[in-house]
Amino acid sequence: MSIASLLSHHGVQTPRYVTVDGRIVFDGVHLSDAGTAVHDRLGPVTPVQTHTFHGGVDAGQIDAPNAWWNDSAQVERHRDSMHRSFPGFEYSAADAAHGPRWTGQIDTGRGRFTLRVELRADQGLPALQVIGPKLGAFSSGRWVPSPHLYLSGNLCVADRSEWDPVVHDAATAVAWGAHWLAAYTEWRMSRRWPADGVQVDAA
Repeated sequence: MSIASLLSHHGVQTPRYVTVDGRIVFDGVHLSDAGTAVHDRLGPVTPVQTHTFHGGVDAGQIDAPNAWWNDSAQVERHRDSMHRSFPGFEYSAADAAHGPRWTGQIDTGRGRFTLRVELRADQGLPALQVIGPKLGAFSSGRWVPSPHLYLSGNLCVADRSEWDPVVHDAATAVAWGAHWLAAYTEWRMSRRWPADGVQVDAA
């Protein structure tokens, strides 16, 4: 069933969850005894936190020799969340050019994408980039880029004000990226972005 059909059936404000391989689900989720979300057939899932899709100019990475990620406890919080929610993603430590980052596959059920999420020195909204394939489609013989991309080509998964570095973590950003890619695969077929401009409520 398409996202548009699911939204029509469940309502645009319905909670969404993402499986460990990146598939968006709307129902069949219950809380385990440990308080974690589990899908009846697909196993552990991560709630998709409140966000809206946007576009425009991406915030660049800033040079920060004393960045927050020099505190290993802060990095471990993100690593733990990624290990629980998206264990297939590979971690790369921060270096002179990049913040801590994870790279892995998202399978929307209609396409597979290699996604990279990189944390920022200012603890702002992480950068999400699809390594492949190129995002867009041919229409009437010309290439049309996908909606909701920053000018840099990074995914615009949320408004910067919706990211809270105290509450959110790298897995939050990957879940937003999976939701973005699910919408994108539908746009590729229909040229309509499902629930365009509608805020998604957290589960």
